Amino acid sequence: MTDEQTPRSRGPNADESHALTGMLSFWETVIEDAEATAAEYTEEGWETLVLHPSDVTVLPPSNLPDSTARVGFDVLVPGEEFETLSEWVADAAFDRYDVYRAHEDGTAFVVSVVQSATTERAVVVPLYYGLDEVSVLKRRAKKQGALRLYVRPVEADQRVELVQSDPDPLFP
Repeated sequence: MTDEQTPRSRGPNADESHALTGMLSFWETVIEDAEATAAEYTEEGWETLVLHPSDVTVLPPSNLPDSTARVGFDVLVPGEEFETLSEWVADAAFDRYDVYRAHEDGTAFVVSVVQSATTERAVVVPLYYGLDEVSVLKRRAKKQGALRLYVRPVEADQRVELVQSDPDPLFP
């Protein structure tokens, strides 16, 4: 996925305030890109896990900048994916990452590949956010020198944090 990539088509406008409004087809393309990226890592001998977020939330939200100390993205995933991720991070440090991003009509689409070189495992995390929603997040991430992906299951109140020490690649 590159900055030059354009969407193939647009989805329905189900919720006018949601970052994916009118962008569902593009999001589906991002998911396909994430799965293709995982396949490339697999071909190179890595074990991969592709997450399939049901929702991605900017933290802190721009309209409530003091609502949380967390800085990053809250990523809701299916329970099975969360369980696998939890097992993986218990066994190894995921301290490398590659980021691919594009944006269209005020929405950014990101595929972050967080890696553990020692175990040759890669977690592929597709994300989306409204460009107008990240000013506070971007400022705080730069100040802290890191941004986190707070991955948690839809079904429970647990999370795994994946740290990205240089937040700049996630923003246009």
